[in-house]
Order: sequence, then structure tokens, then C-alpha cells
Amino acid sequence: MRMTTRKMAAALALLVAAQAACGEGAGRKAARALARRNSCIASELALDAKERLASLDTAVVASQGTPLERATLASHMFVSAYKAWADASSRAADYTDSASVARSREDSVKFAGMADQARPRAVPAGSVEANAAASYNSDFSRAFGNPDHPCNQLDRKSD
Repeated sequence: MRMTTRKMAAALALLVAAQAACGEGAGRKAARALARRNSCIASELALDAKERLASLDTAVVASQGTPLERATLASHMFVSAYKAWADASSRAADYTDSASVARSREDSVKFAGMADQARPRAVPAGSVEANAAASYNSDFSRAFGNPDHPCNQLDRKSD
């Protein structure tokens, strides 16, 4: 079974909520580090999507009436969908991170619920939104698996 970003985030939120009452064990520390790492990567991808969309906003205006207009509009539509998915994923990851550091079980459960509500919802297969979500998940996995990515250095800096 392939672990998608959505499934990983849901599993992490449940793990964080379950471990909130367990004190400061190795599992809780690992869950906190994973939540921080996910939040960092998701935030970077959302920021990158915002910057790409801003650039395409300008390109759309510049391409009006040219042979590139349709291609530019298609790119803009894709990046808009990518940004929406990235923004929702980032909000969910931020709430999961908050759940991991909450001081009480009640707060942890509250933030885990907020993470679930913020998580992007399934989109129709084959749609622009589905392609954007797949691209985001691929980008997330690539960043997560890159040991040189700055977000994967957070654990080493905090030790």
C-alpha cells in the first residue's frame, strides 16, 4: 500500500493525539519532530506555489492575444489548483504540528480535529485538481526524502 501525504497526515494526527497524554517519551518526541518536519515542507511548498501563481498572473496578462495565451491560461489553472491543495495541506500540517506540542490532551485532540477539517478533500480523478494534488504529493515526497532539504535538518539543529 502506498502511503499518500493525506494518509500520512491523518495517521500522524491520530498518533499525536494518542500520545499527548503519555508524557515525554521517545515516541512523542519522534511524532513532534515528524509533525514539525511535515509542517515545514508543506509551508515551503505553499509559499513556492504562491510565488509561481504570482508570476503566472503577470504572464497571463502579457500573453493576451498571443499564440501562448491558451497555454499560459492552462498553466495558470494548474498552478491555482496546486496552490489550493498546498494551502490546505499546509494548514493541516500546521494544526498537526500544534497538536504535537499542545500541553494538554484536550488541546492536542482539538488541534488534531482542526487538522482533519483543514486537510484537502478528495477530488475527481483525471481533473486538473487531481493532477495538481498528485504533483504536490510527489513534490512533498521528494522533499521529505531528501536528507539535504532544510526542513529535514530541523531535528539536528534542535538536539
